[in-house]
Amino acid sequence: MTDAARRDQILQAADRLLRHYGPQKTTVADVAREAGIGVGSVYLEFSSKEAIVEELSRSRYRTVLDAMRSAATAPGKPYRERLTGALDARLAAYFAQADGGAHACDLFHCSSAAVKSAAERFREDEHALVAALLREGTEAGELEVGDPETTARALLRVYATFAPPWIFMSERAEVQRLHGEVHALVLNGVVRRSPLGPRR
Repeated sequence: MTDAARRDQILQAADRLLRHYGPQKTTVADVAREAGIGVGSVYLEFSSKEAIVEELSRSRYRTVLDAMRSAATAPGKPYRERLTGALDARLAAYFAQADGGAHACDLFHCSSAAVKSAAERFREDEHALVAALLREGTEAGELEVGDPETTARALLRVYATFAPPWIFMSERAEVQRLHGEVHALVLNGVVRRSPLGPRR
């Protein structure tokens, strides 16, 4: 078995266990047994259980970010639609992850330092994506934002409630309805009202 295949086997086994039992109740020995390999083989790939948890958490967040990027780069769409599309894709990706087991939320939000590290990296990447959209939209003359970096931080602070753990504990239809209302309230504030062209 190649190193890459063994690593993938370990991650798949850990993923199954973590979805069912959560990070707190899953041990490296459990992962090794589920993967059908020795404990030593797990440690050849990962220094600790926390390293496995962090890799799986980062993978979850990458899925969310990839969905946001796909919506944000939709060709031919106005920047307002790209921005709302990215935020809608974020919510849909979170919901899709929630369907992955009783402890699906734990890889997005729990006391684990590994999950917190993955979440922090995601927030940085998410901020960069939204700030770029705001900057490009303003340069194209479709949005009106003075400081894209600060506006992106404020915007994501408002949408922070549409993330784990709250959305996993609420009725999905209500979350989607409120998400749409926030779009109407907040995003109208960044749309250019005067018919100016692109910035030079």
